[in-house]
Amino acid sequence: MIETVNLKKIYNQGKRFQVEAVIDANVVAENGEITVFVGPSGCGKTTLMSMVGQLLTPTKGRILIDNEDITSYSDGWKAVFRRENVGFIFQHINLLPNLNALENVMIPLMSHNVNPDEFRDPALQLLEVLGLAERAYFGVEQLSGGQQQRVAVARALITKPNIIIADEPLTFVDKESAKAITDYFGKLRDDGKTMLISSHVSNLTELADKTYLMKNGRIDESSAG
Repeated sequence: MIETVNLKKIYNQGKRFQVEAVIDANVVAENGEITVFVGPSGCGKTTLMSMVGQLLTPTKGRILIDNEDITSYSDGWKAVFRRENVGFIFQHINLLPNLNALENVMIPLMSHNVNPDEFRDPALQLLEVLGLAERAYFGVEQLSGGQQQRVAVARALITKPNIIIADEPLTFVDKESAKAITDYFGKLRDDGKTMLISSHVSNLTELADKTYLMKNGRIDESSAG
């Protein structure tokens, strides 16, 4: 279970252009469930999930993973935690243009002490499940935006993380890609994965076990359900 307690993130604290990006966020994301954060662009969704995923350090508040407070752990510990437990699907897809689809999927393995060749077949299987079997060896520029996002989904999952954090995963995708991604998200939940997903529209709420509404950095405490 992931829990945040009065989580806050302030950029440029004490300066003229101080921004309170997230204010007193209290969130509970159960293991094996999909938790969706819905709100307009700039409401704090990305900042909140980046703190949960240990990419950003909170200004105040606590983050608990399975009842263990990890907020003040070292940067080194957090880096290992991310590597071993979290798969990120970024809003800006961030594929490497000089690599093909399969090679992009396998990029996260470079930070693990494994033989990448052993993961070639699993990577190809991920691409096949996401409808990209015939695009595995295509360069990034040969893929549509939706296909690129599906590659990014496969990249986030190649290390079999227990926690998946997806930031606006359907923003730049077509209907075919959206269905492939949401269908696979449902399978991941069935497999016991814990998923946090953000969206500026409500089209993912049907998939959610729990939904939080965000506005101006705050969570509507009555919205979870």
